[in-house]
Parts: sequence; structure tokens; C-alpha cells
Amino acid sequence: MLADHRVDEPTRRVLYLAMQGAHARMEAGRIIVASAQEEELLDVPSGLVERIVCFGAIGISAGLRSWALTSDVDMVFLSRRGSYLGHAWPAGSSQRIARLRAQLSFAGDDTRLMPFARAVVEAKVRKQIVLLQRFARRDNAEAVMAKVEQMNGVLAMLGDCGTRDEVMGIEGAAAREYFAALEQIVPEDMSFTGRSRQPPEDVVNAALSYGYAIILGEAVSALCAAGLDPAIGFLHAEQDRRPSLALDLMEEFRPLIVDQVVIAAARKAELRPEHGHREEAGHGVLLTKAGREILVAAYERRIGYDGFVWPHYDGFIWLHLKIG
Repeated sequence: MLADHRVDEPTRRVLYLAMQGAHARMEAGRIIVASAQEEELLDVPSGLVERIVCFGAIGISAGLRSWALTSDVDMVFLSRRGSYLGHAWPAGSSQRIARLRAQLSFAGDDTRLMPFARAVVEAKVRKQIVLLQRFARRDNAEAVMAKVEQMNGVLAMLGDCGTRDEVMGIEGAAAREYFAALEQIVPEDMSFTGRSRQPPEDVVNAALSYGYAIILGEAVSALCAAGLDPAIGFLHAEQDRRPSLALDLMEEFRPLIVDQVVIAAARKAELRPEHGHREEAGHGVLLTKAGREILVAAYERRIGYDGFVWPHYDGFIWLHLKIG
């Protein structure tokens, strides 16, 4: 008999809130989400929710905040674009403090830290190479494989790196070749000419940034749940309040989850130029509502579970199902 490879539906889920001006409150054991115009968007039993992720201008009532902090439900706060801003979780325990001390000790010990840093970058670059090989076509195979060869050459120098800066230099050099190869793979009408982040200058870059923000939120929450501080990194240095350890954790998942989702959606014409709009203030390209829906649905399919879209769905509010 064939093995059953279905993913069991979890009993508790993650609630993402991103409709600007929406607000959430607790009422009789249920989480109620309403728009700025007081239109009810979501009504769900609080017992189904294990984490709340807020994008941009989302209101959280004092009652909902108190319930979350006393019910072991963490809250992640992201900007409208998806950049990590902060995290709120219930008070720590002695076990969490012990883990934090161990984490700080590891971060300060190069004999343990450097093998980890090299392993993270090697895993990421090898997965980038796999993605390029997977998407190369007959008409661009020569150009793409030339970049793969250069990436392999850069990767061969990784074992000689003795500092985090040197390891990050290898990662950066491989990334330049990687995104140059992606230019050959992405359809011409998407106007992708390499990685641009602050701000993203096209739909593909906007989708990559948005996907990275989603997976970063997953990494932050996983680290917090394990009692670790997401700001104390081993590969990425601590700076500008960024969640450095979460960035370490997500590195090798970027290519074969987010990048693959975005490139496949563009190649299938599911993600198209009209799914981006440029802000009047000149802050780059943002995904439209339709673009976000396409990206999130493809992301969830890629990692092996389905999203549940509630009736009266509007904007960017849904329950996100975790693996097991």
C-alpha cells in the first residue's frame, strides 16, 4: 500500500492581518477583525489561533493583546512592505534565559561559529545552483550554465574563509552571479534586471521581497518559540535592530521556496507586470492585492499546505496553516 504523504491539518493556525486600517479585538472568546469602515471581515474562535502577524497599520485592542500575552500567542509586527519591526511574546522562563546565555556564548566563539556560517552559505549557494539548473531552457542554457560555473568557482573558496566578513563576501559574490543568471530566466516583459531591494524596482523584486518577509516571519517565530533571540546572529552581524539569527535560519530556504515560487509564477504568467504599482512618492514598486494573493497561494502550495480563505475575504486577511 502506498504511504500516505498528506500533511495533517494543524489544530491551531496563524492569522495574518494586512488590510490597512483594519482592527482586531476579542469578544466572547472569538477574534473579530473589522475594516476601517467597521465591516466585519473575520470572526474566528480564539482557540484556533497560535500566532498573529500584522502588516502595517493594523489596530490591536488591549483585550486582544492581553489575551495573546497570557495565552502563549506571540505577535509579529511587520511594515506594510513586510519588513520586520518587532515581536511580542509572553514573559520568558528560566529555560529561555539559559538558552539565551548559550546563544551568546556560541556567537562569541569563532571555533563553533565559523563552521556554522560556512555551512549556511554553502547550502544557500548550492540550492541557488539547483534552481538555475531546473529553470534553464535550451535558448538560455549556455548563459545560465556559465553563471553556474562561476558560482561553483566562488563556492570553492568558502573553505578558506576565516571570518564572517569573508564568508559574507563569498555569499555576495555568488549572489551577483545568481541574479545575473535569473535575468536570463525571467520573462522579458517582467523587466527584471537584477536584484533591487530598497526599493524594489519591478514586480519580480517586489514579490521576492514580500516572500522573504513572509518566511522571515516564520523564522522569527520559530526562534522565539525555541527561546532564542532572533537578533543575535551567527552569520549576519547584529545591527539596525534586524533579526540576524532569523536571517541566518532562512538563508538556505530562500532559493527553493521563495525564489522558485516567484520565478515559476512569472514563467507561467500567473504573476504579471500589472501585479505591481509604483508609489507616487517614488518608493519603488508594491504588489497589488491580486499580486499578493497569487504569491501567498503559490508559497503555501510550495511548502506543502493550503491556506484557508474565509468568507468576506477582503484585502489580505486569511488563516495560514502550518506544517504539522
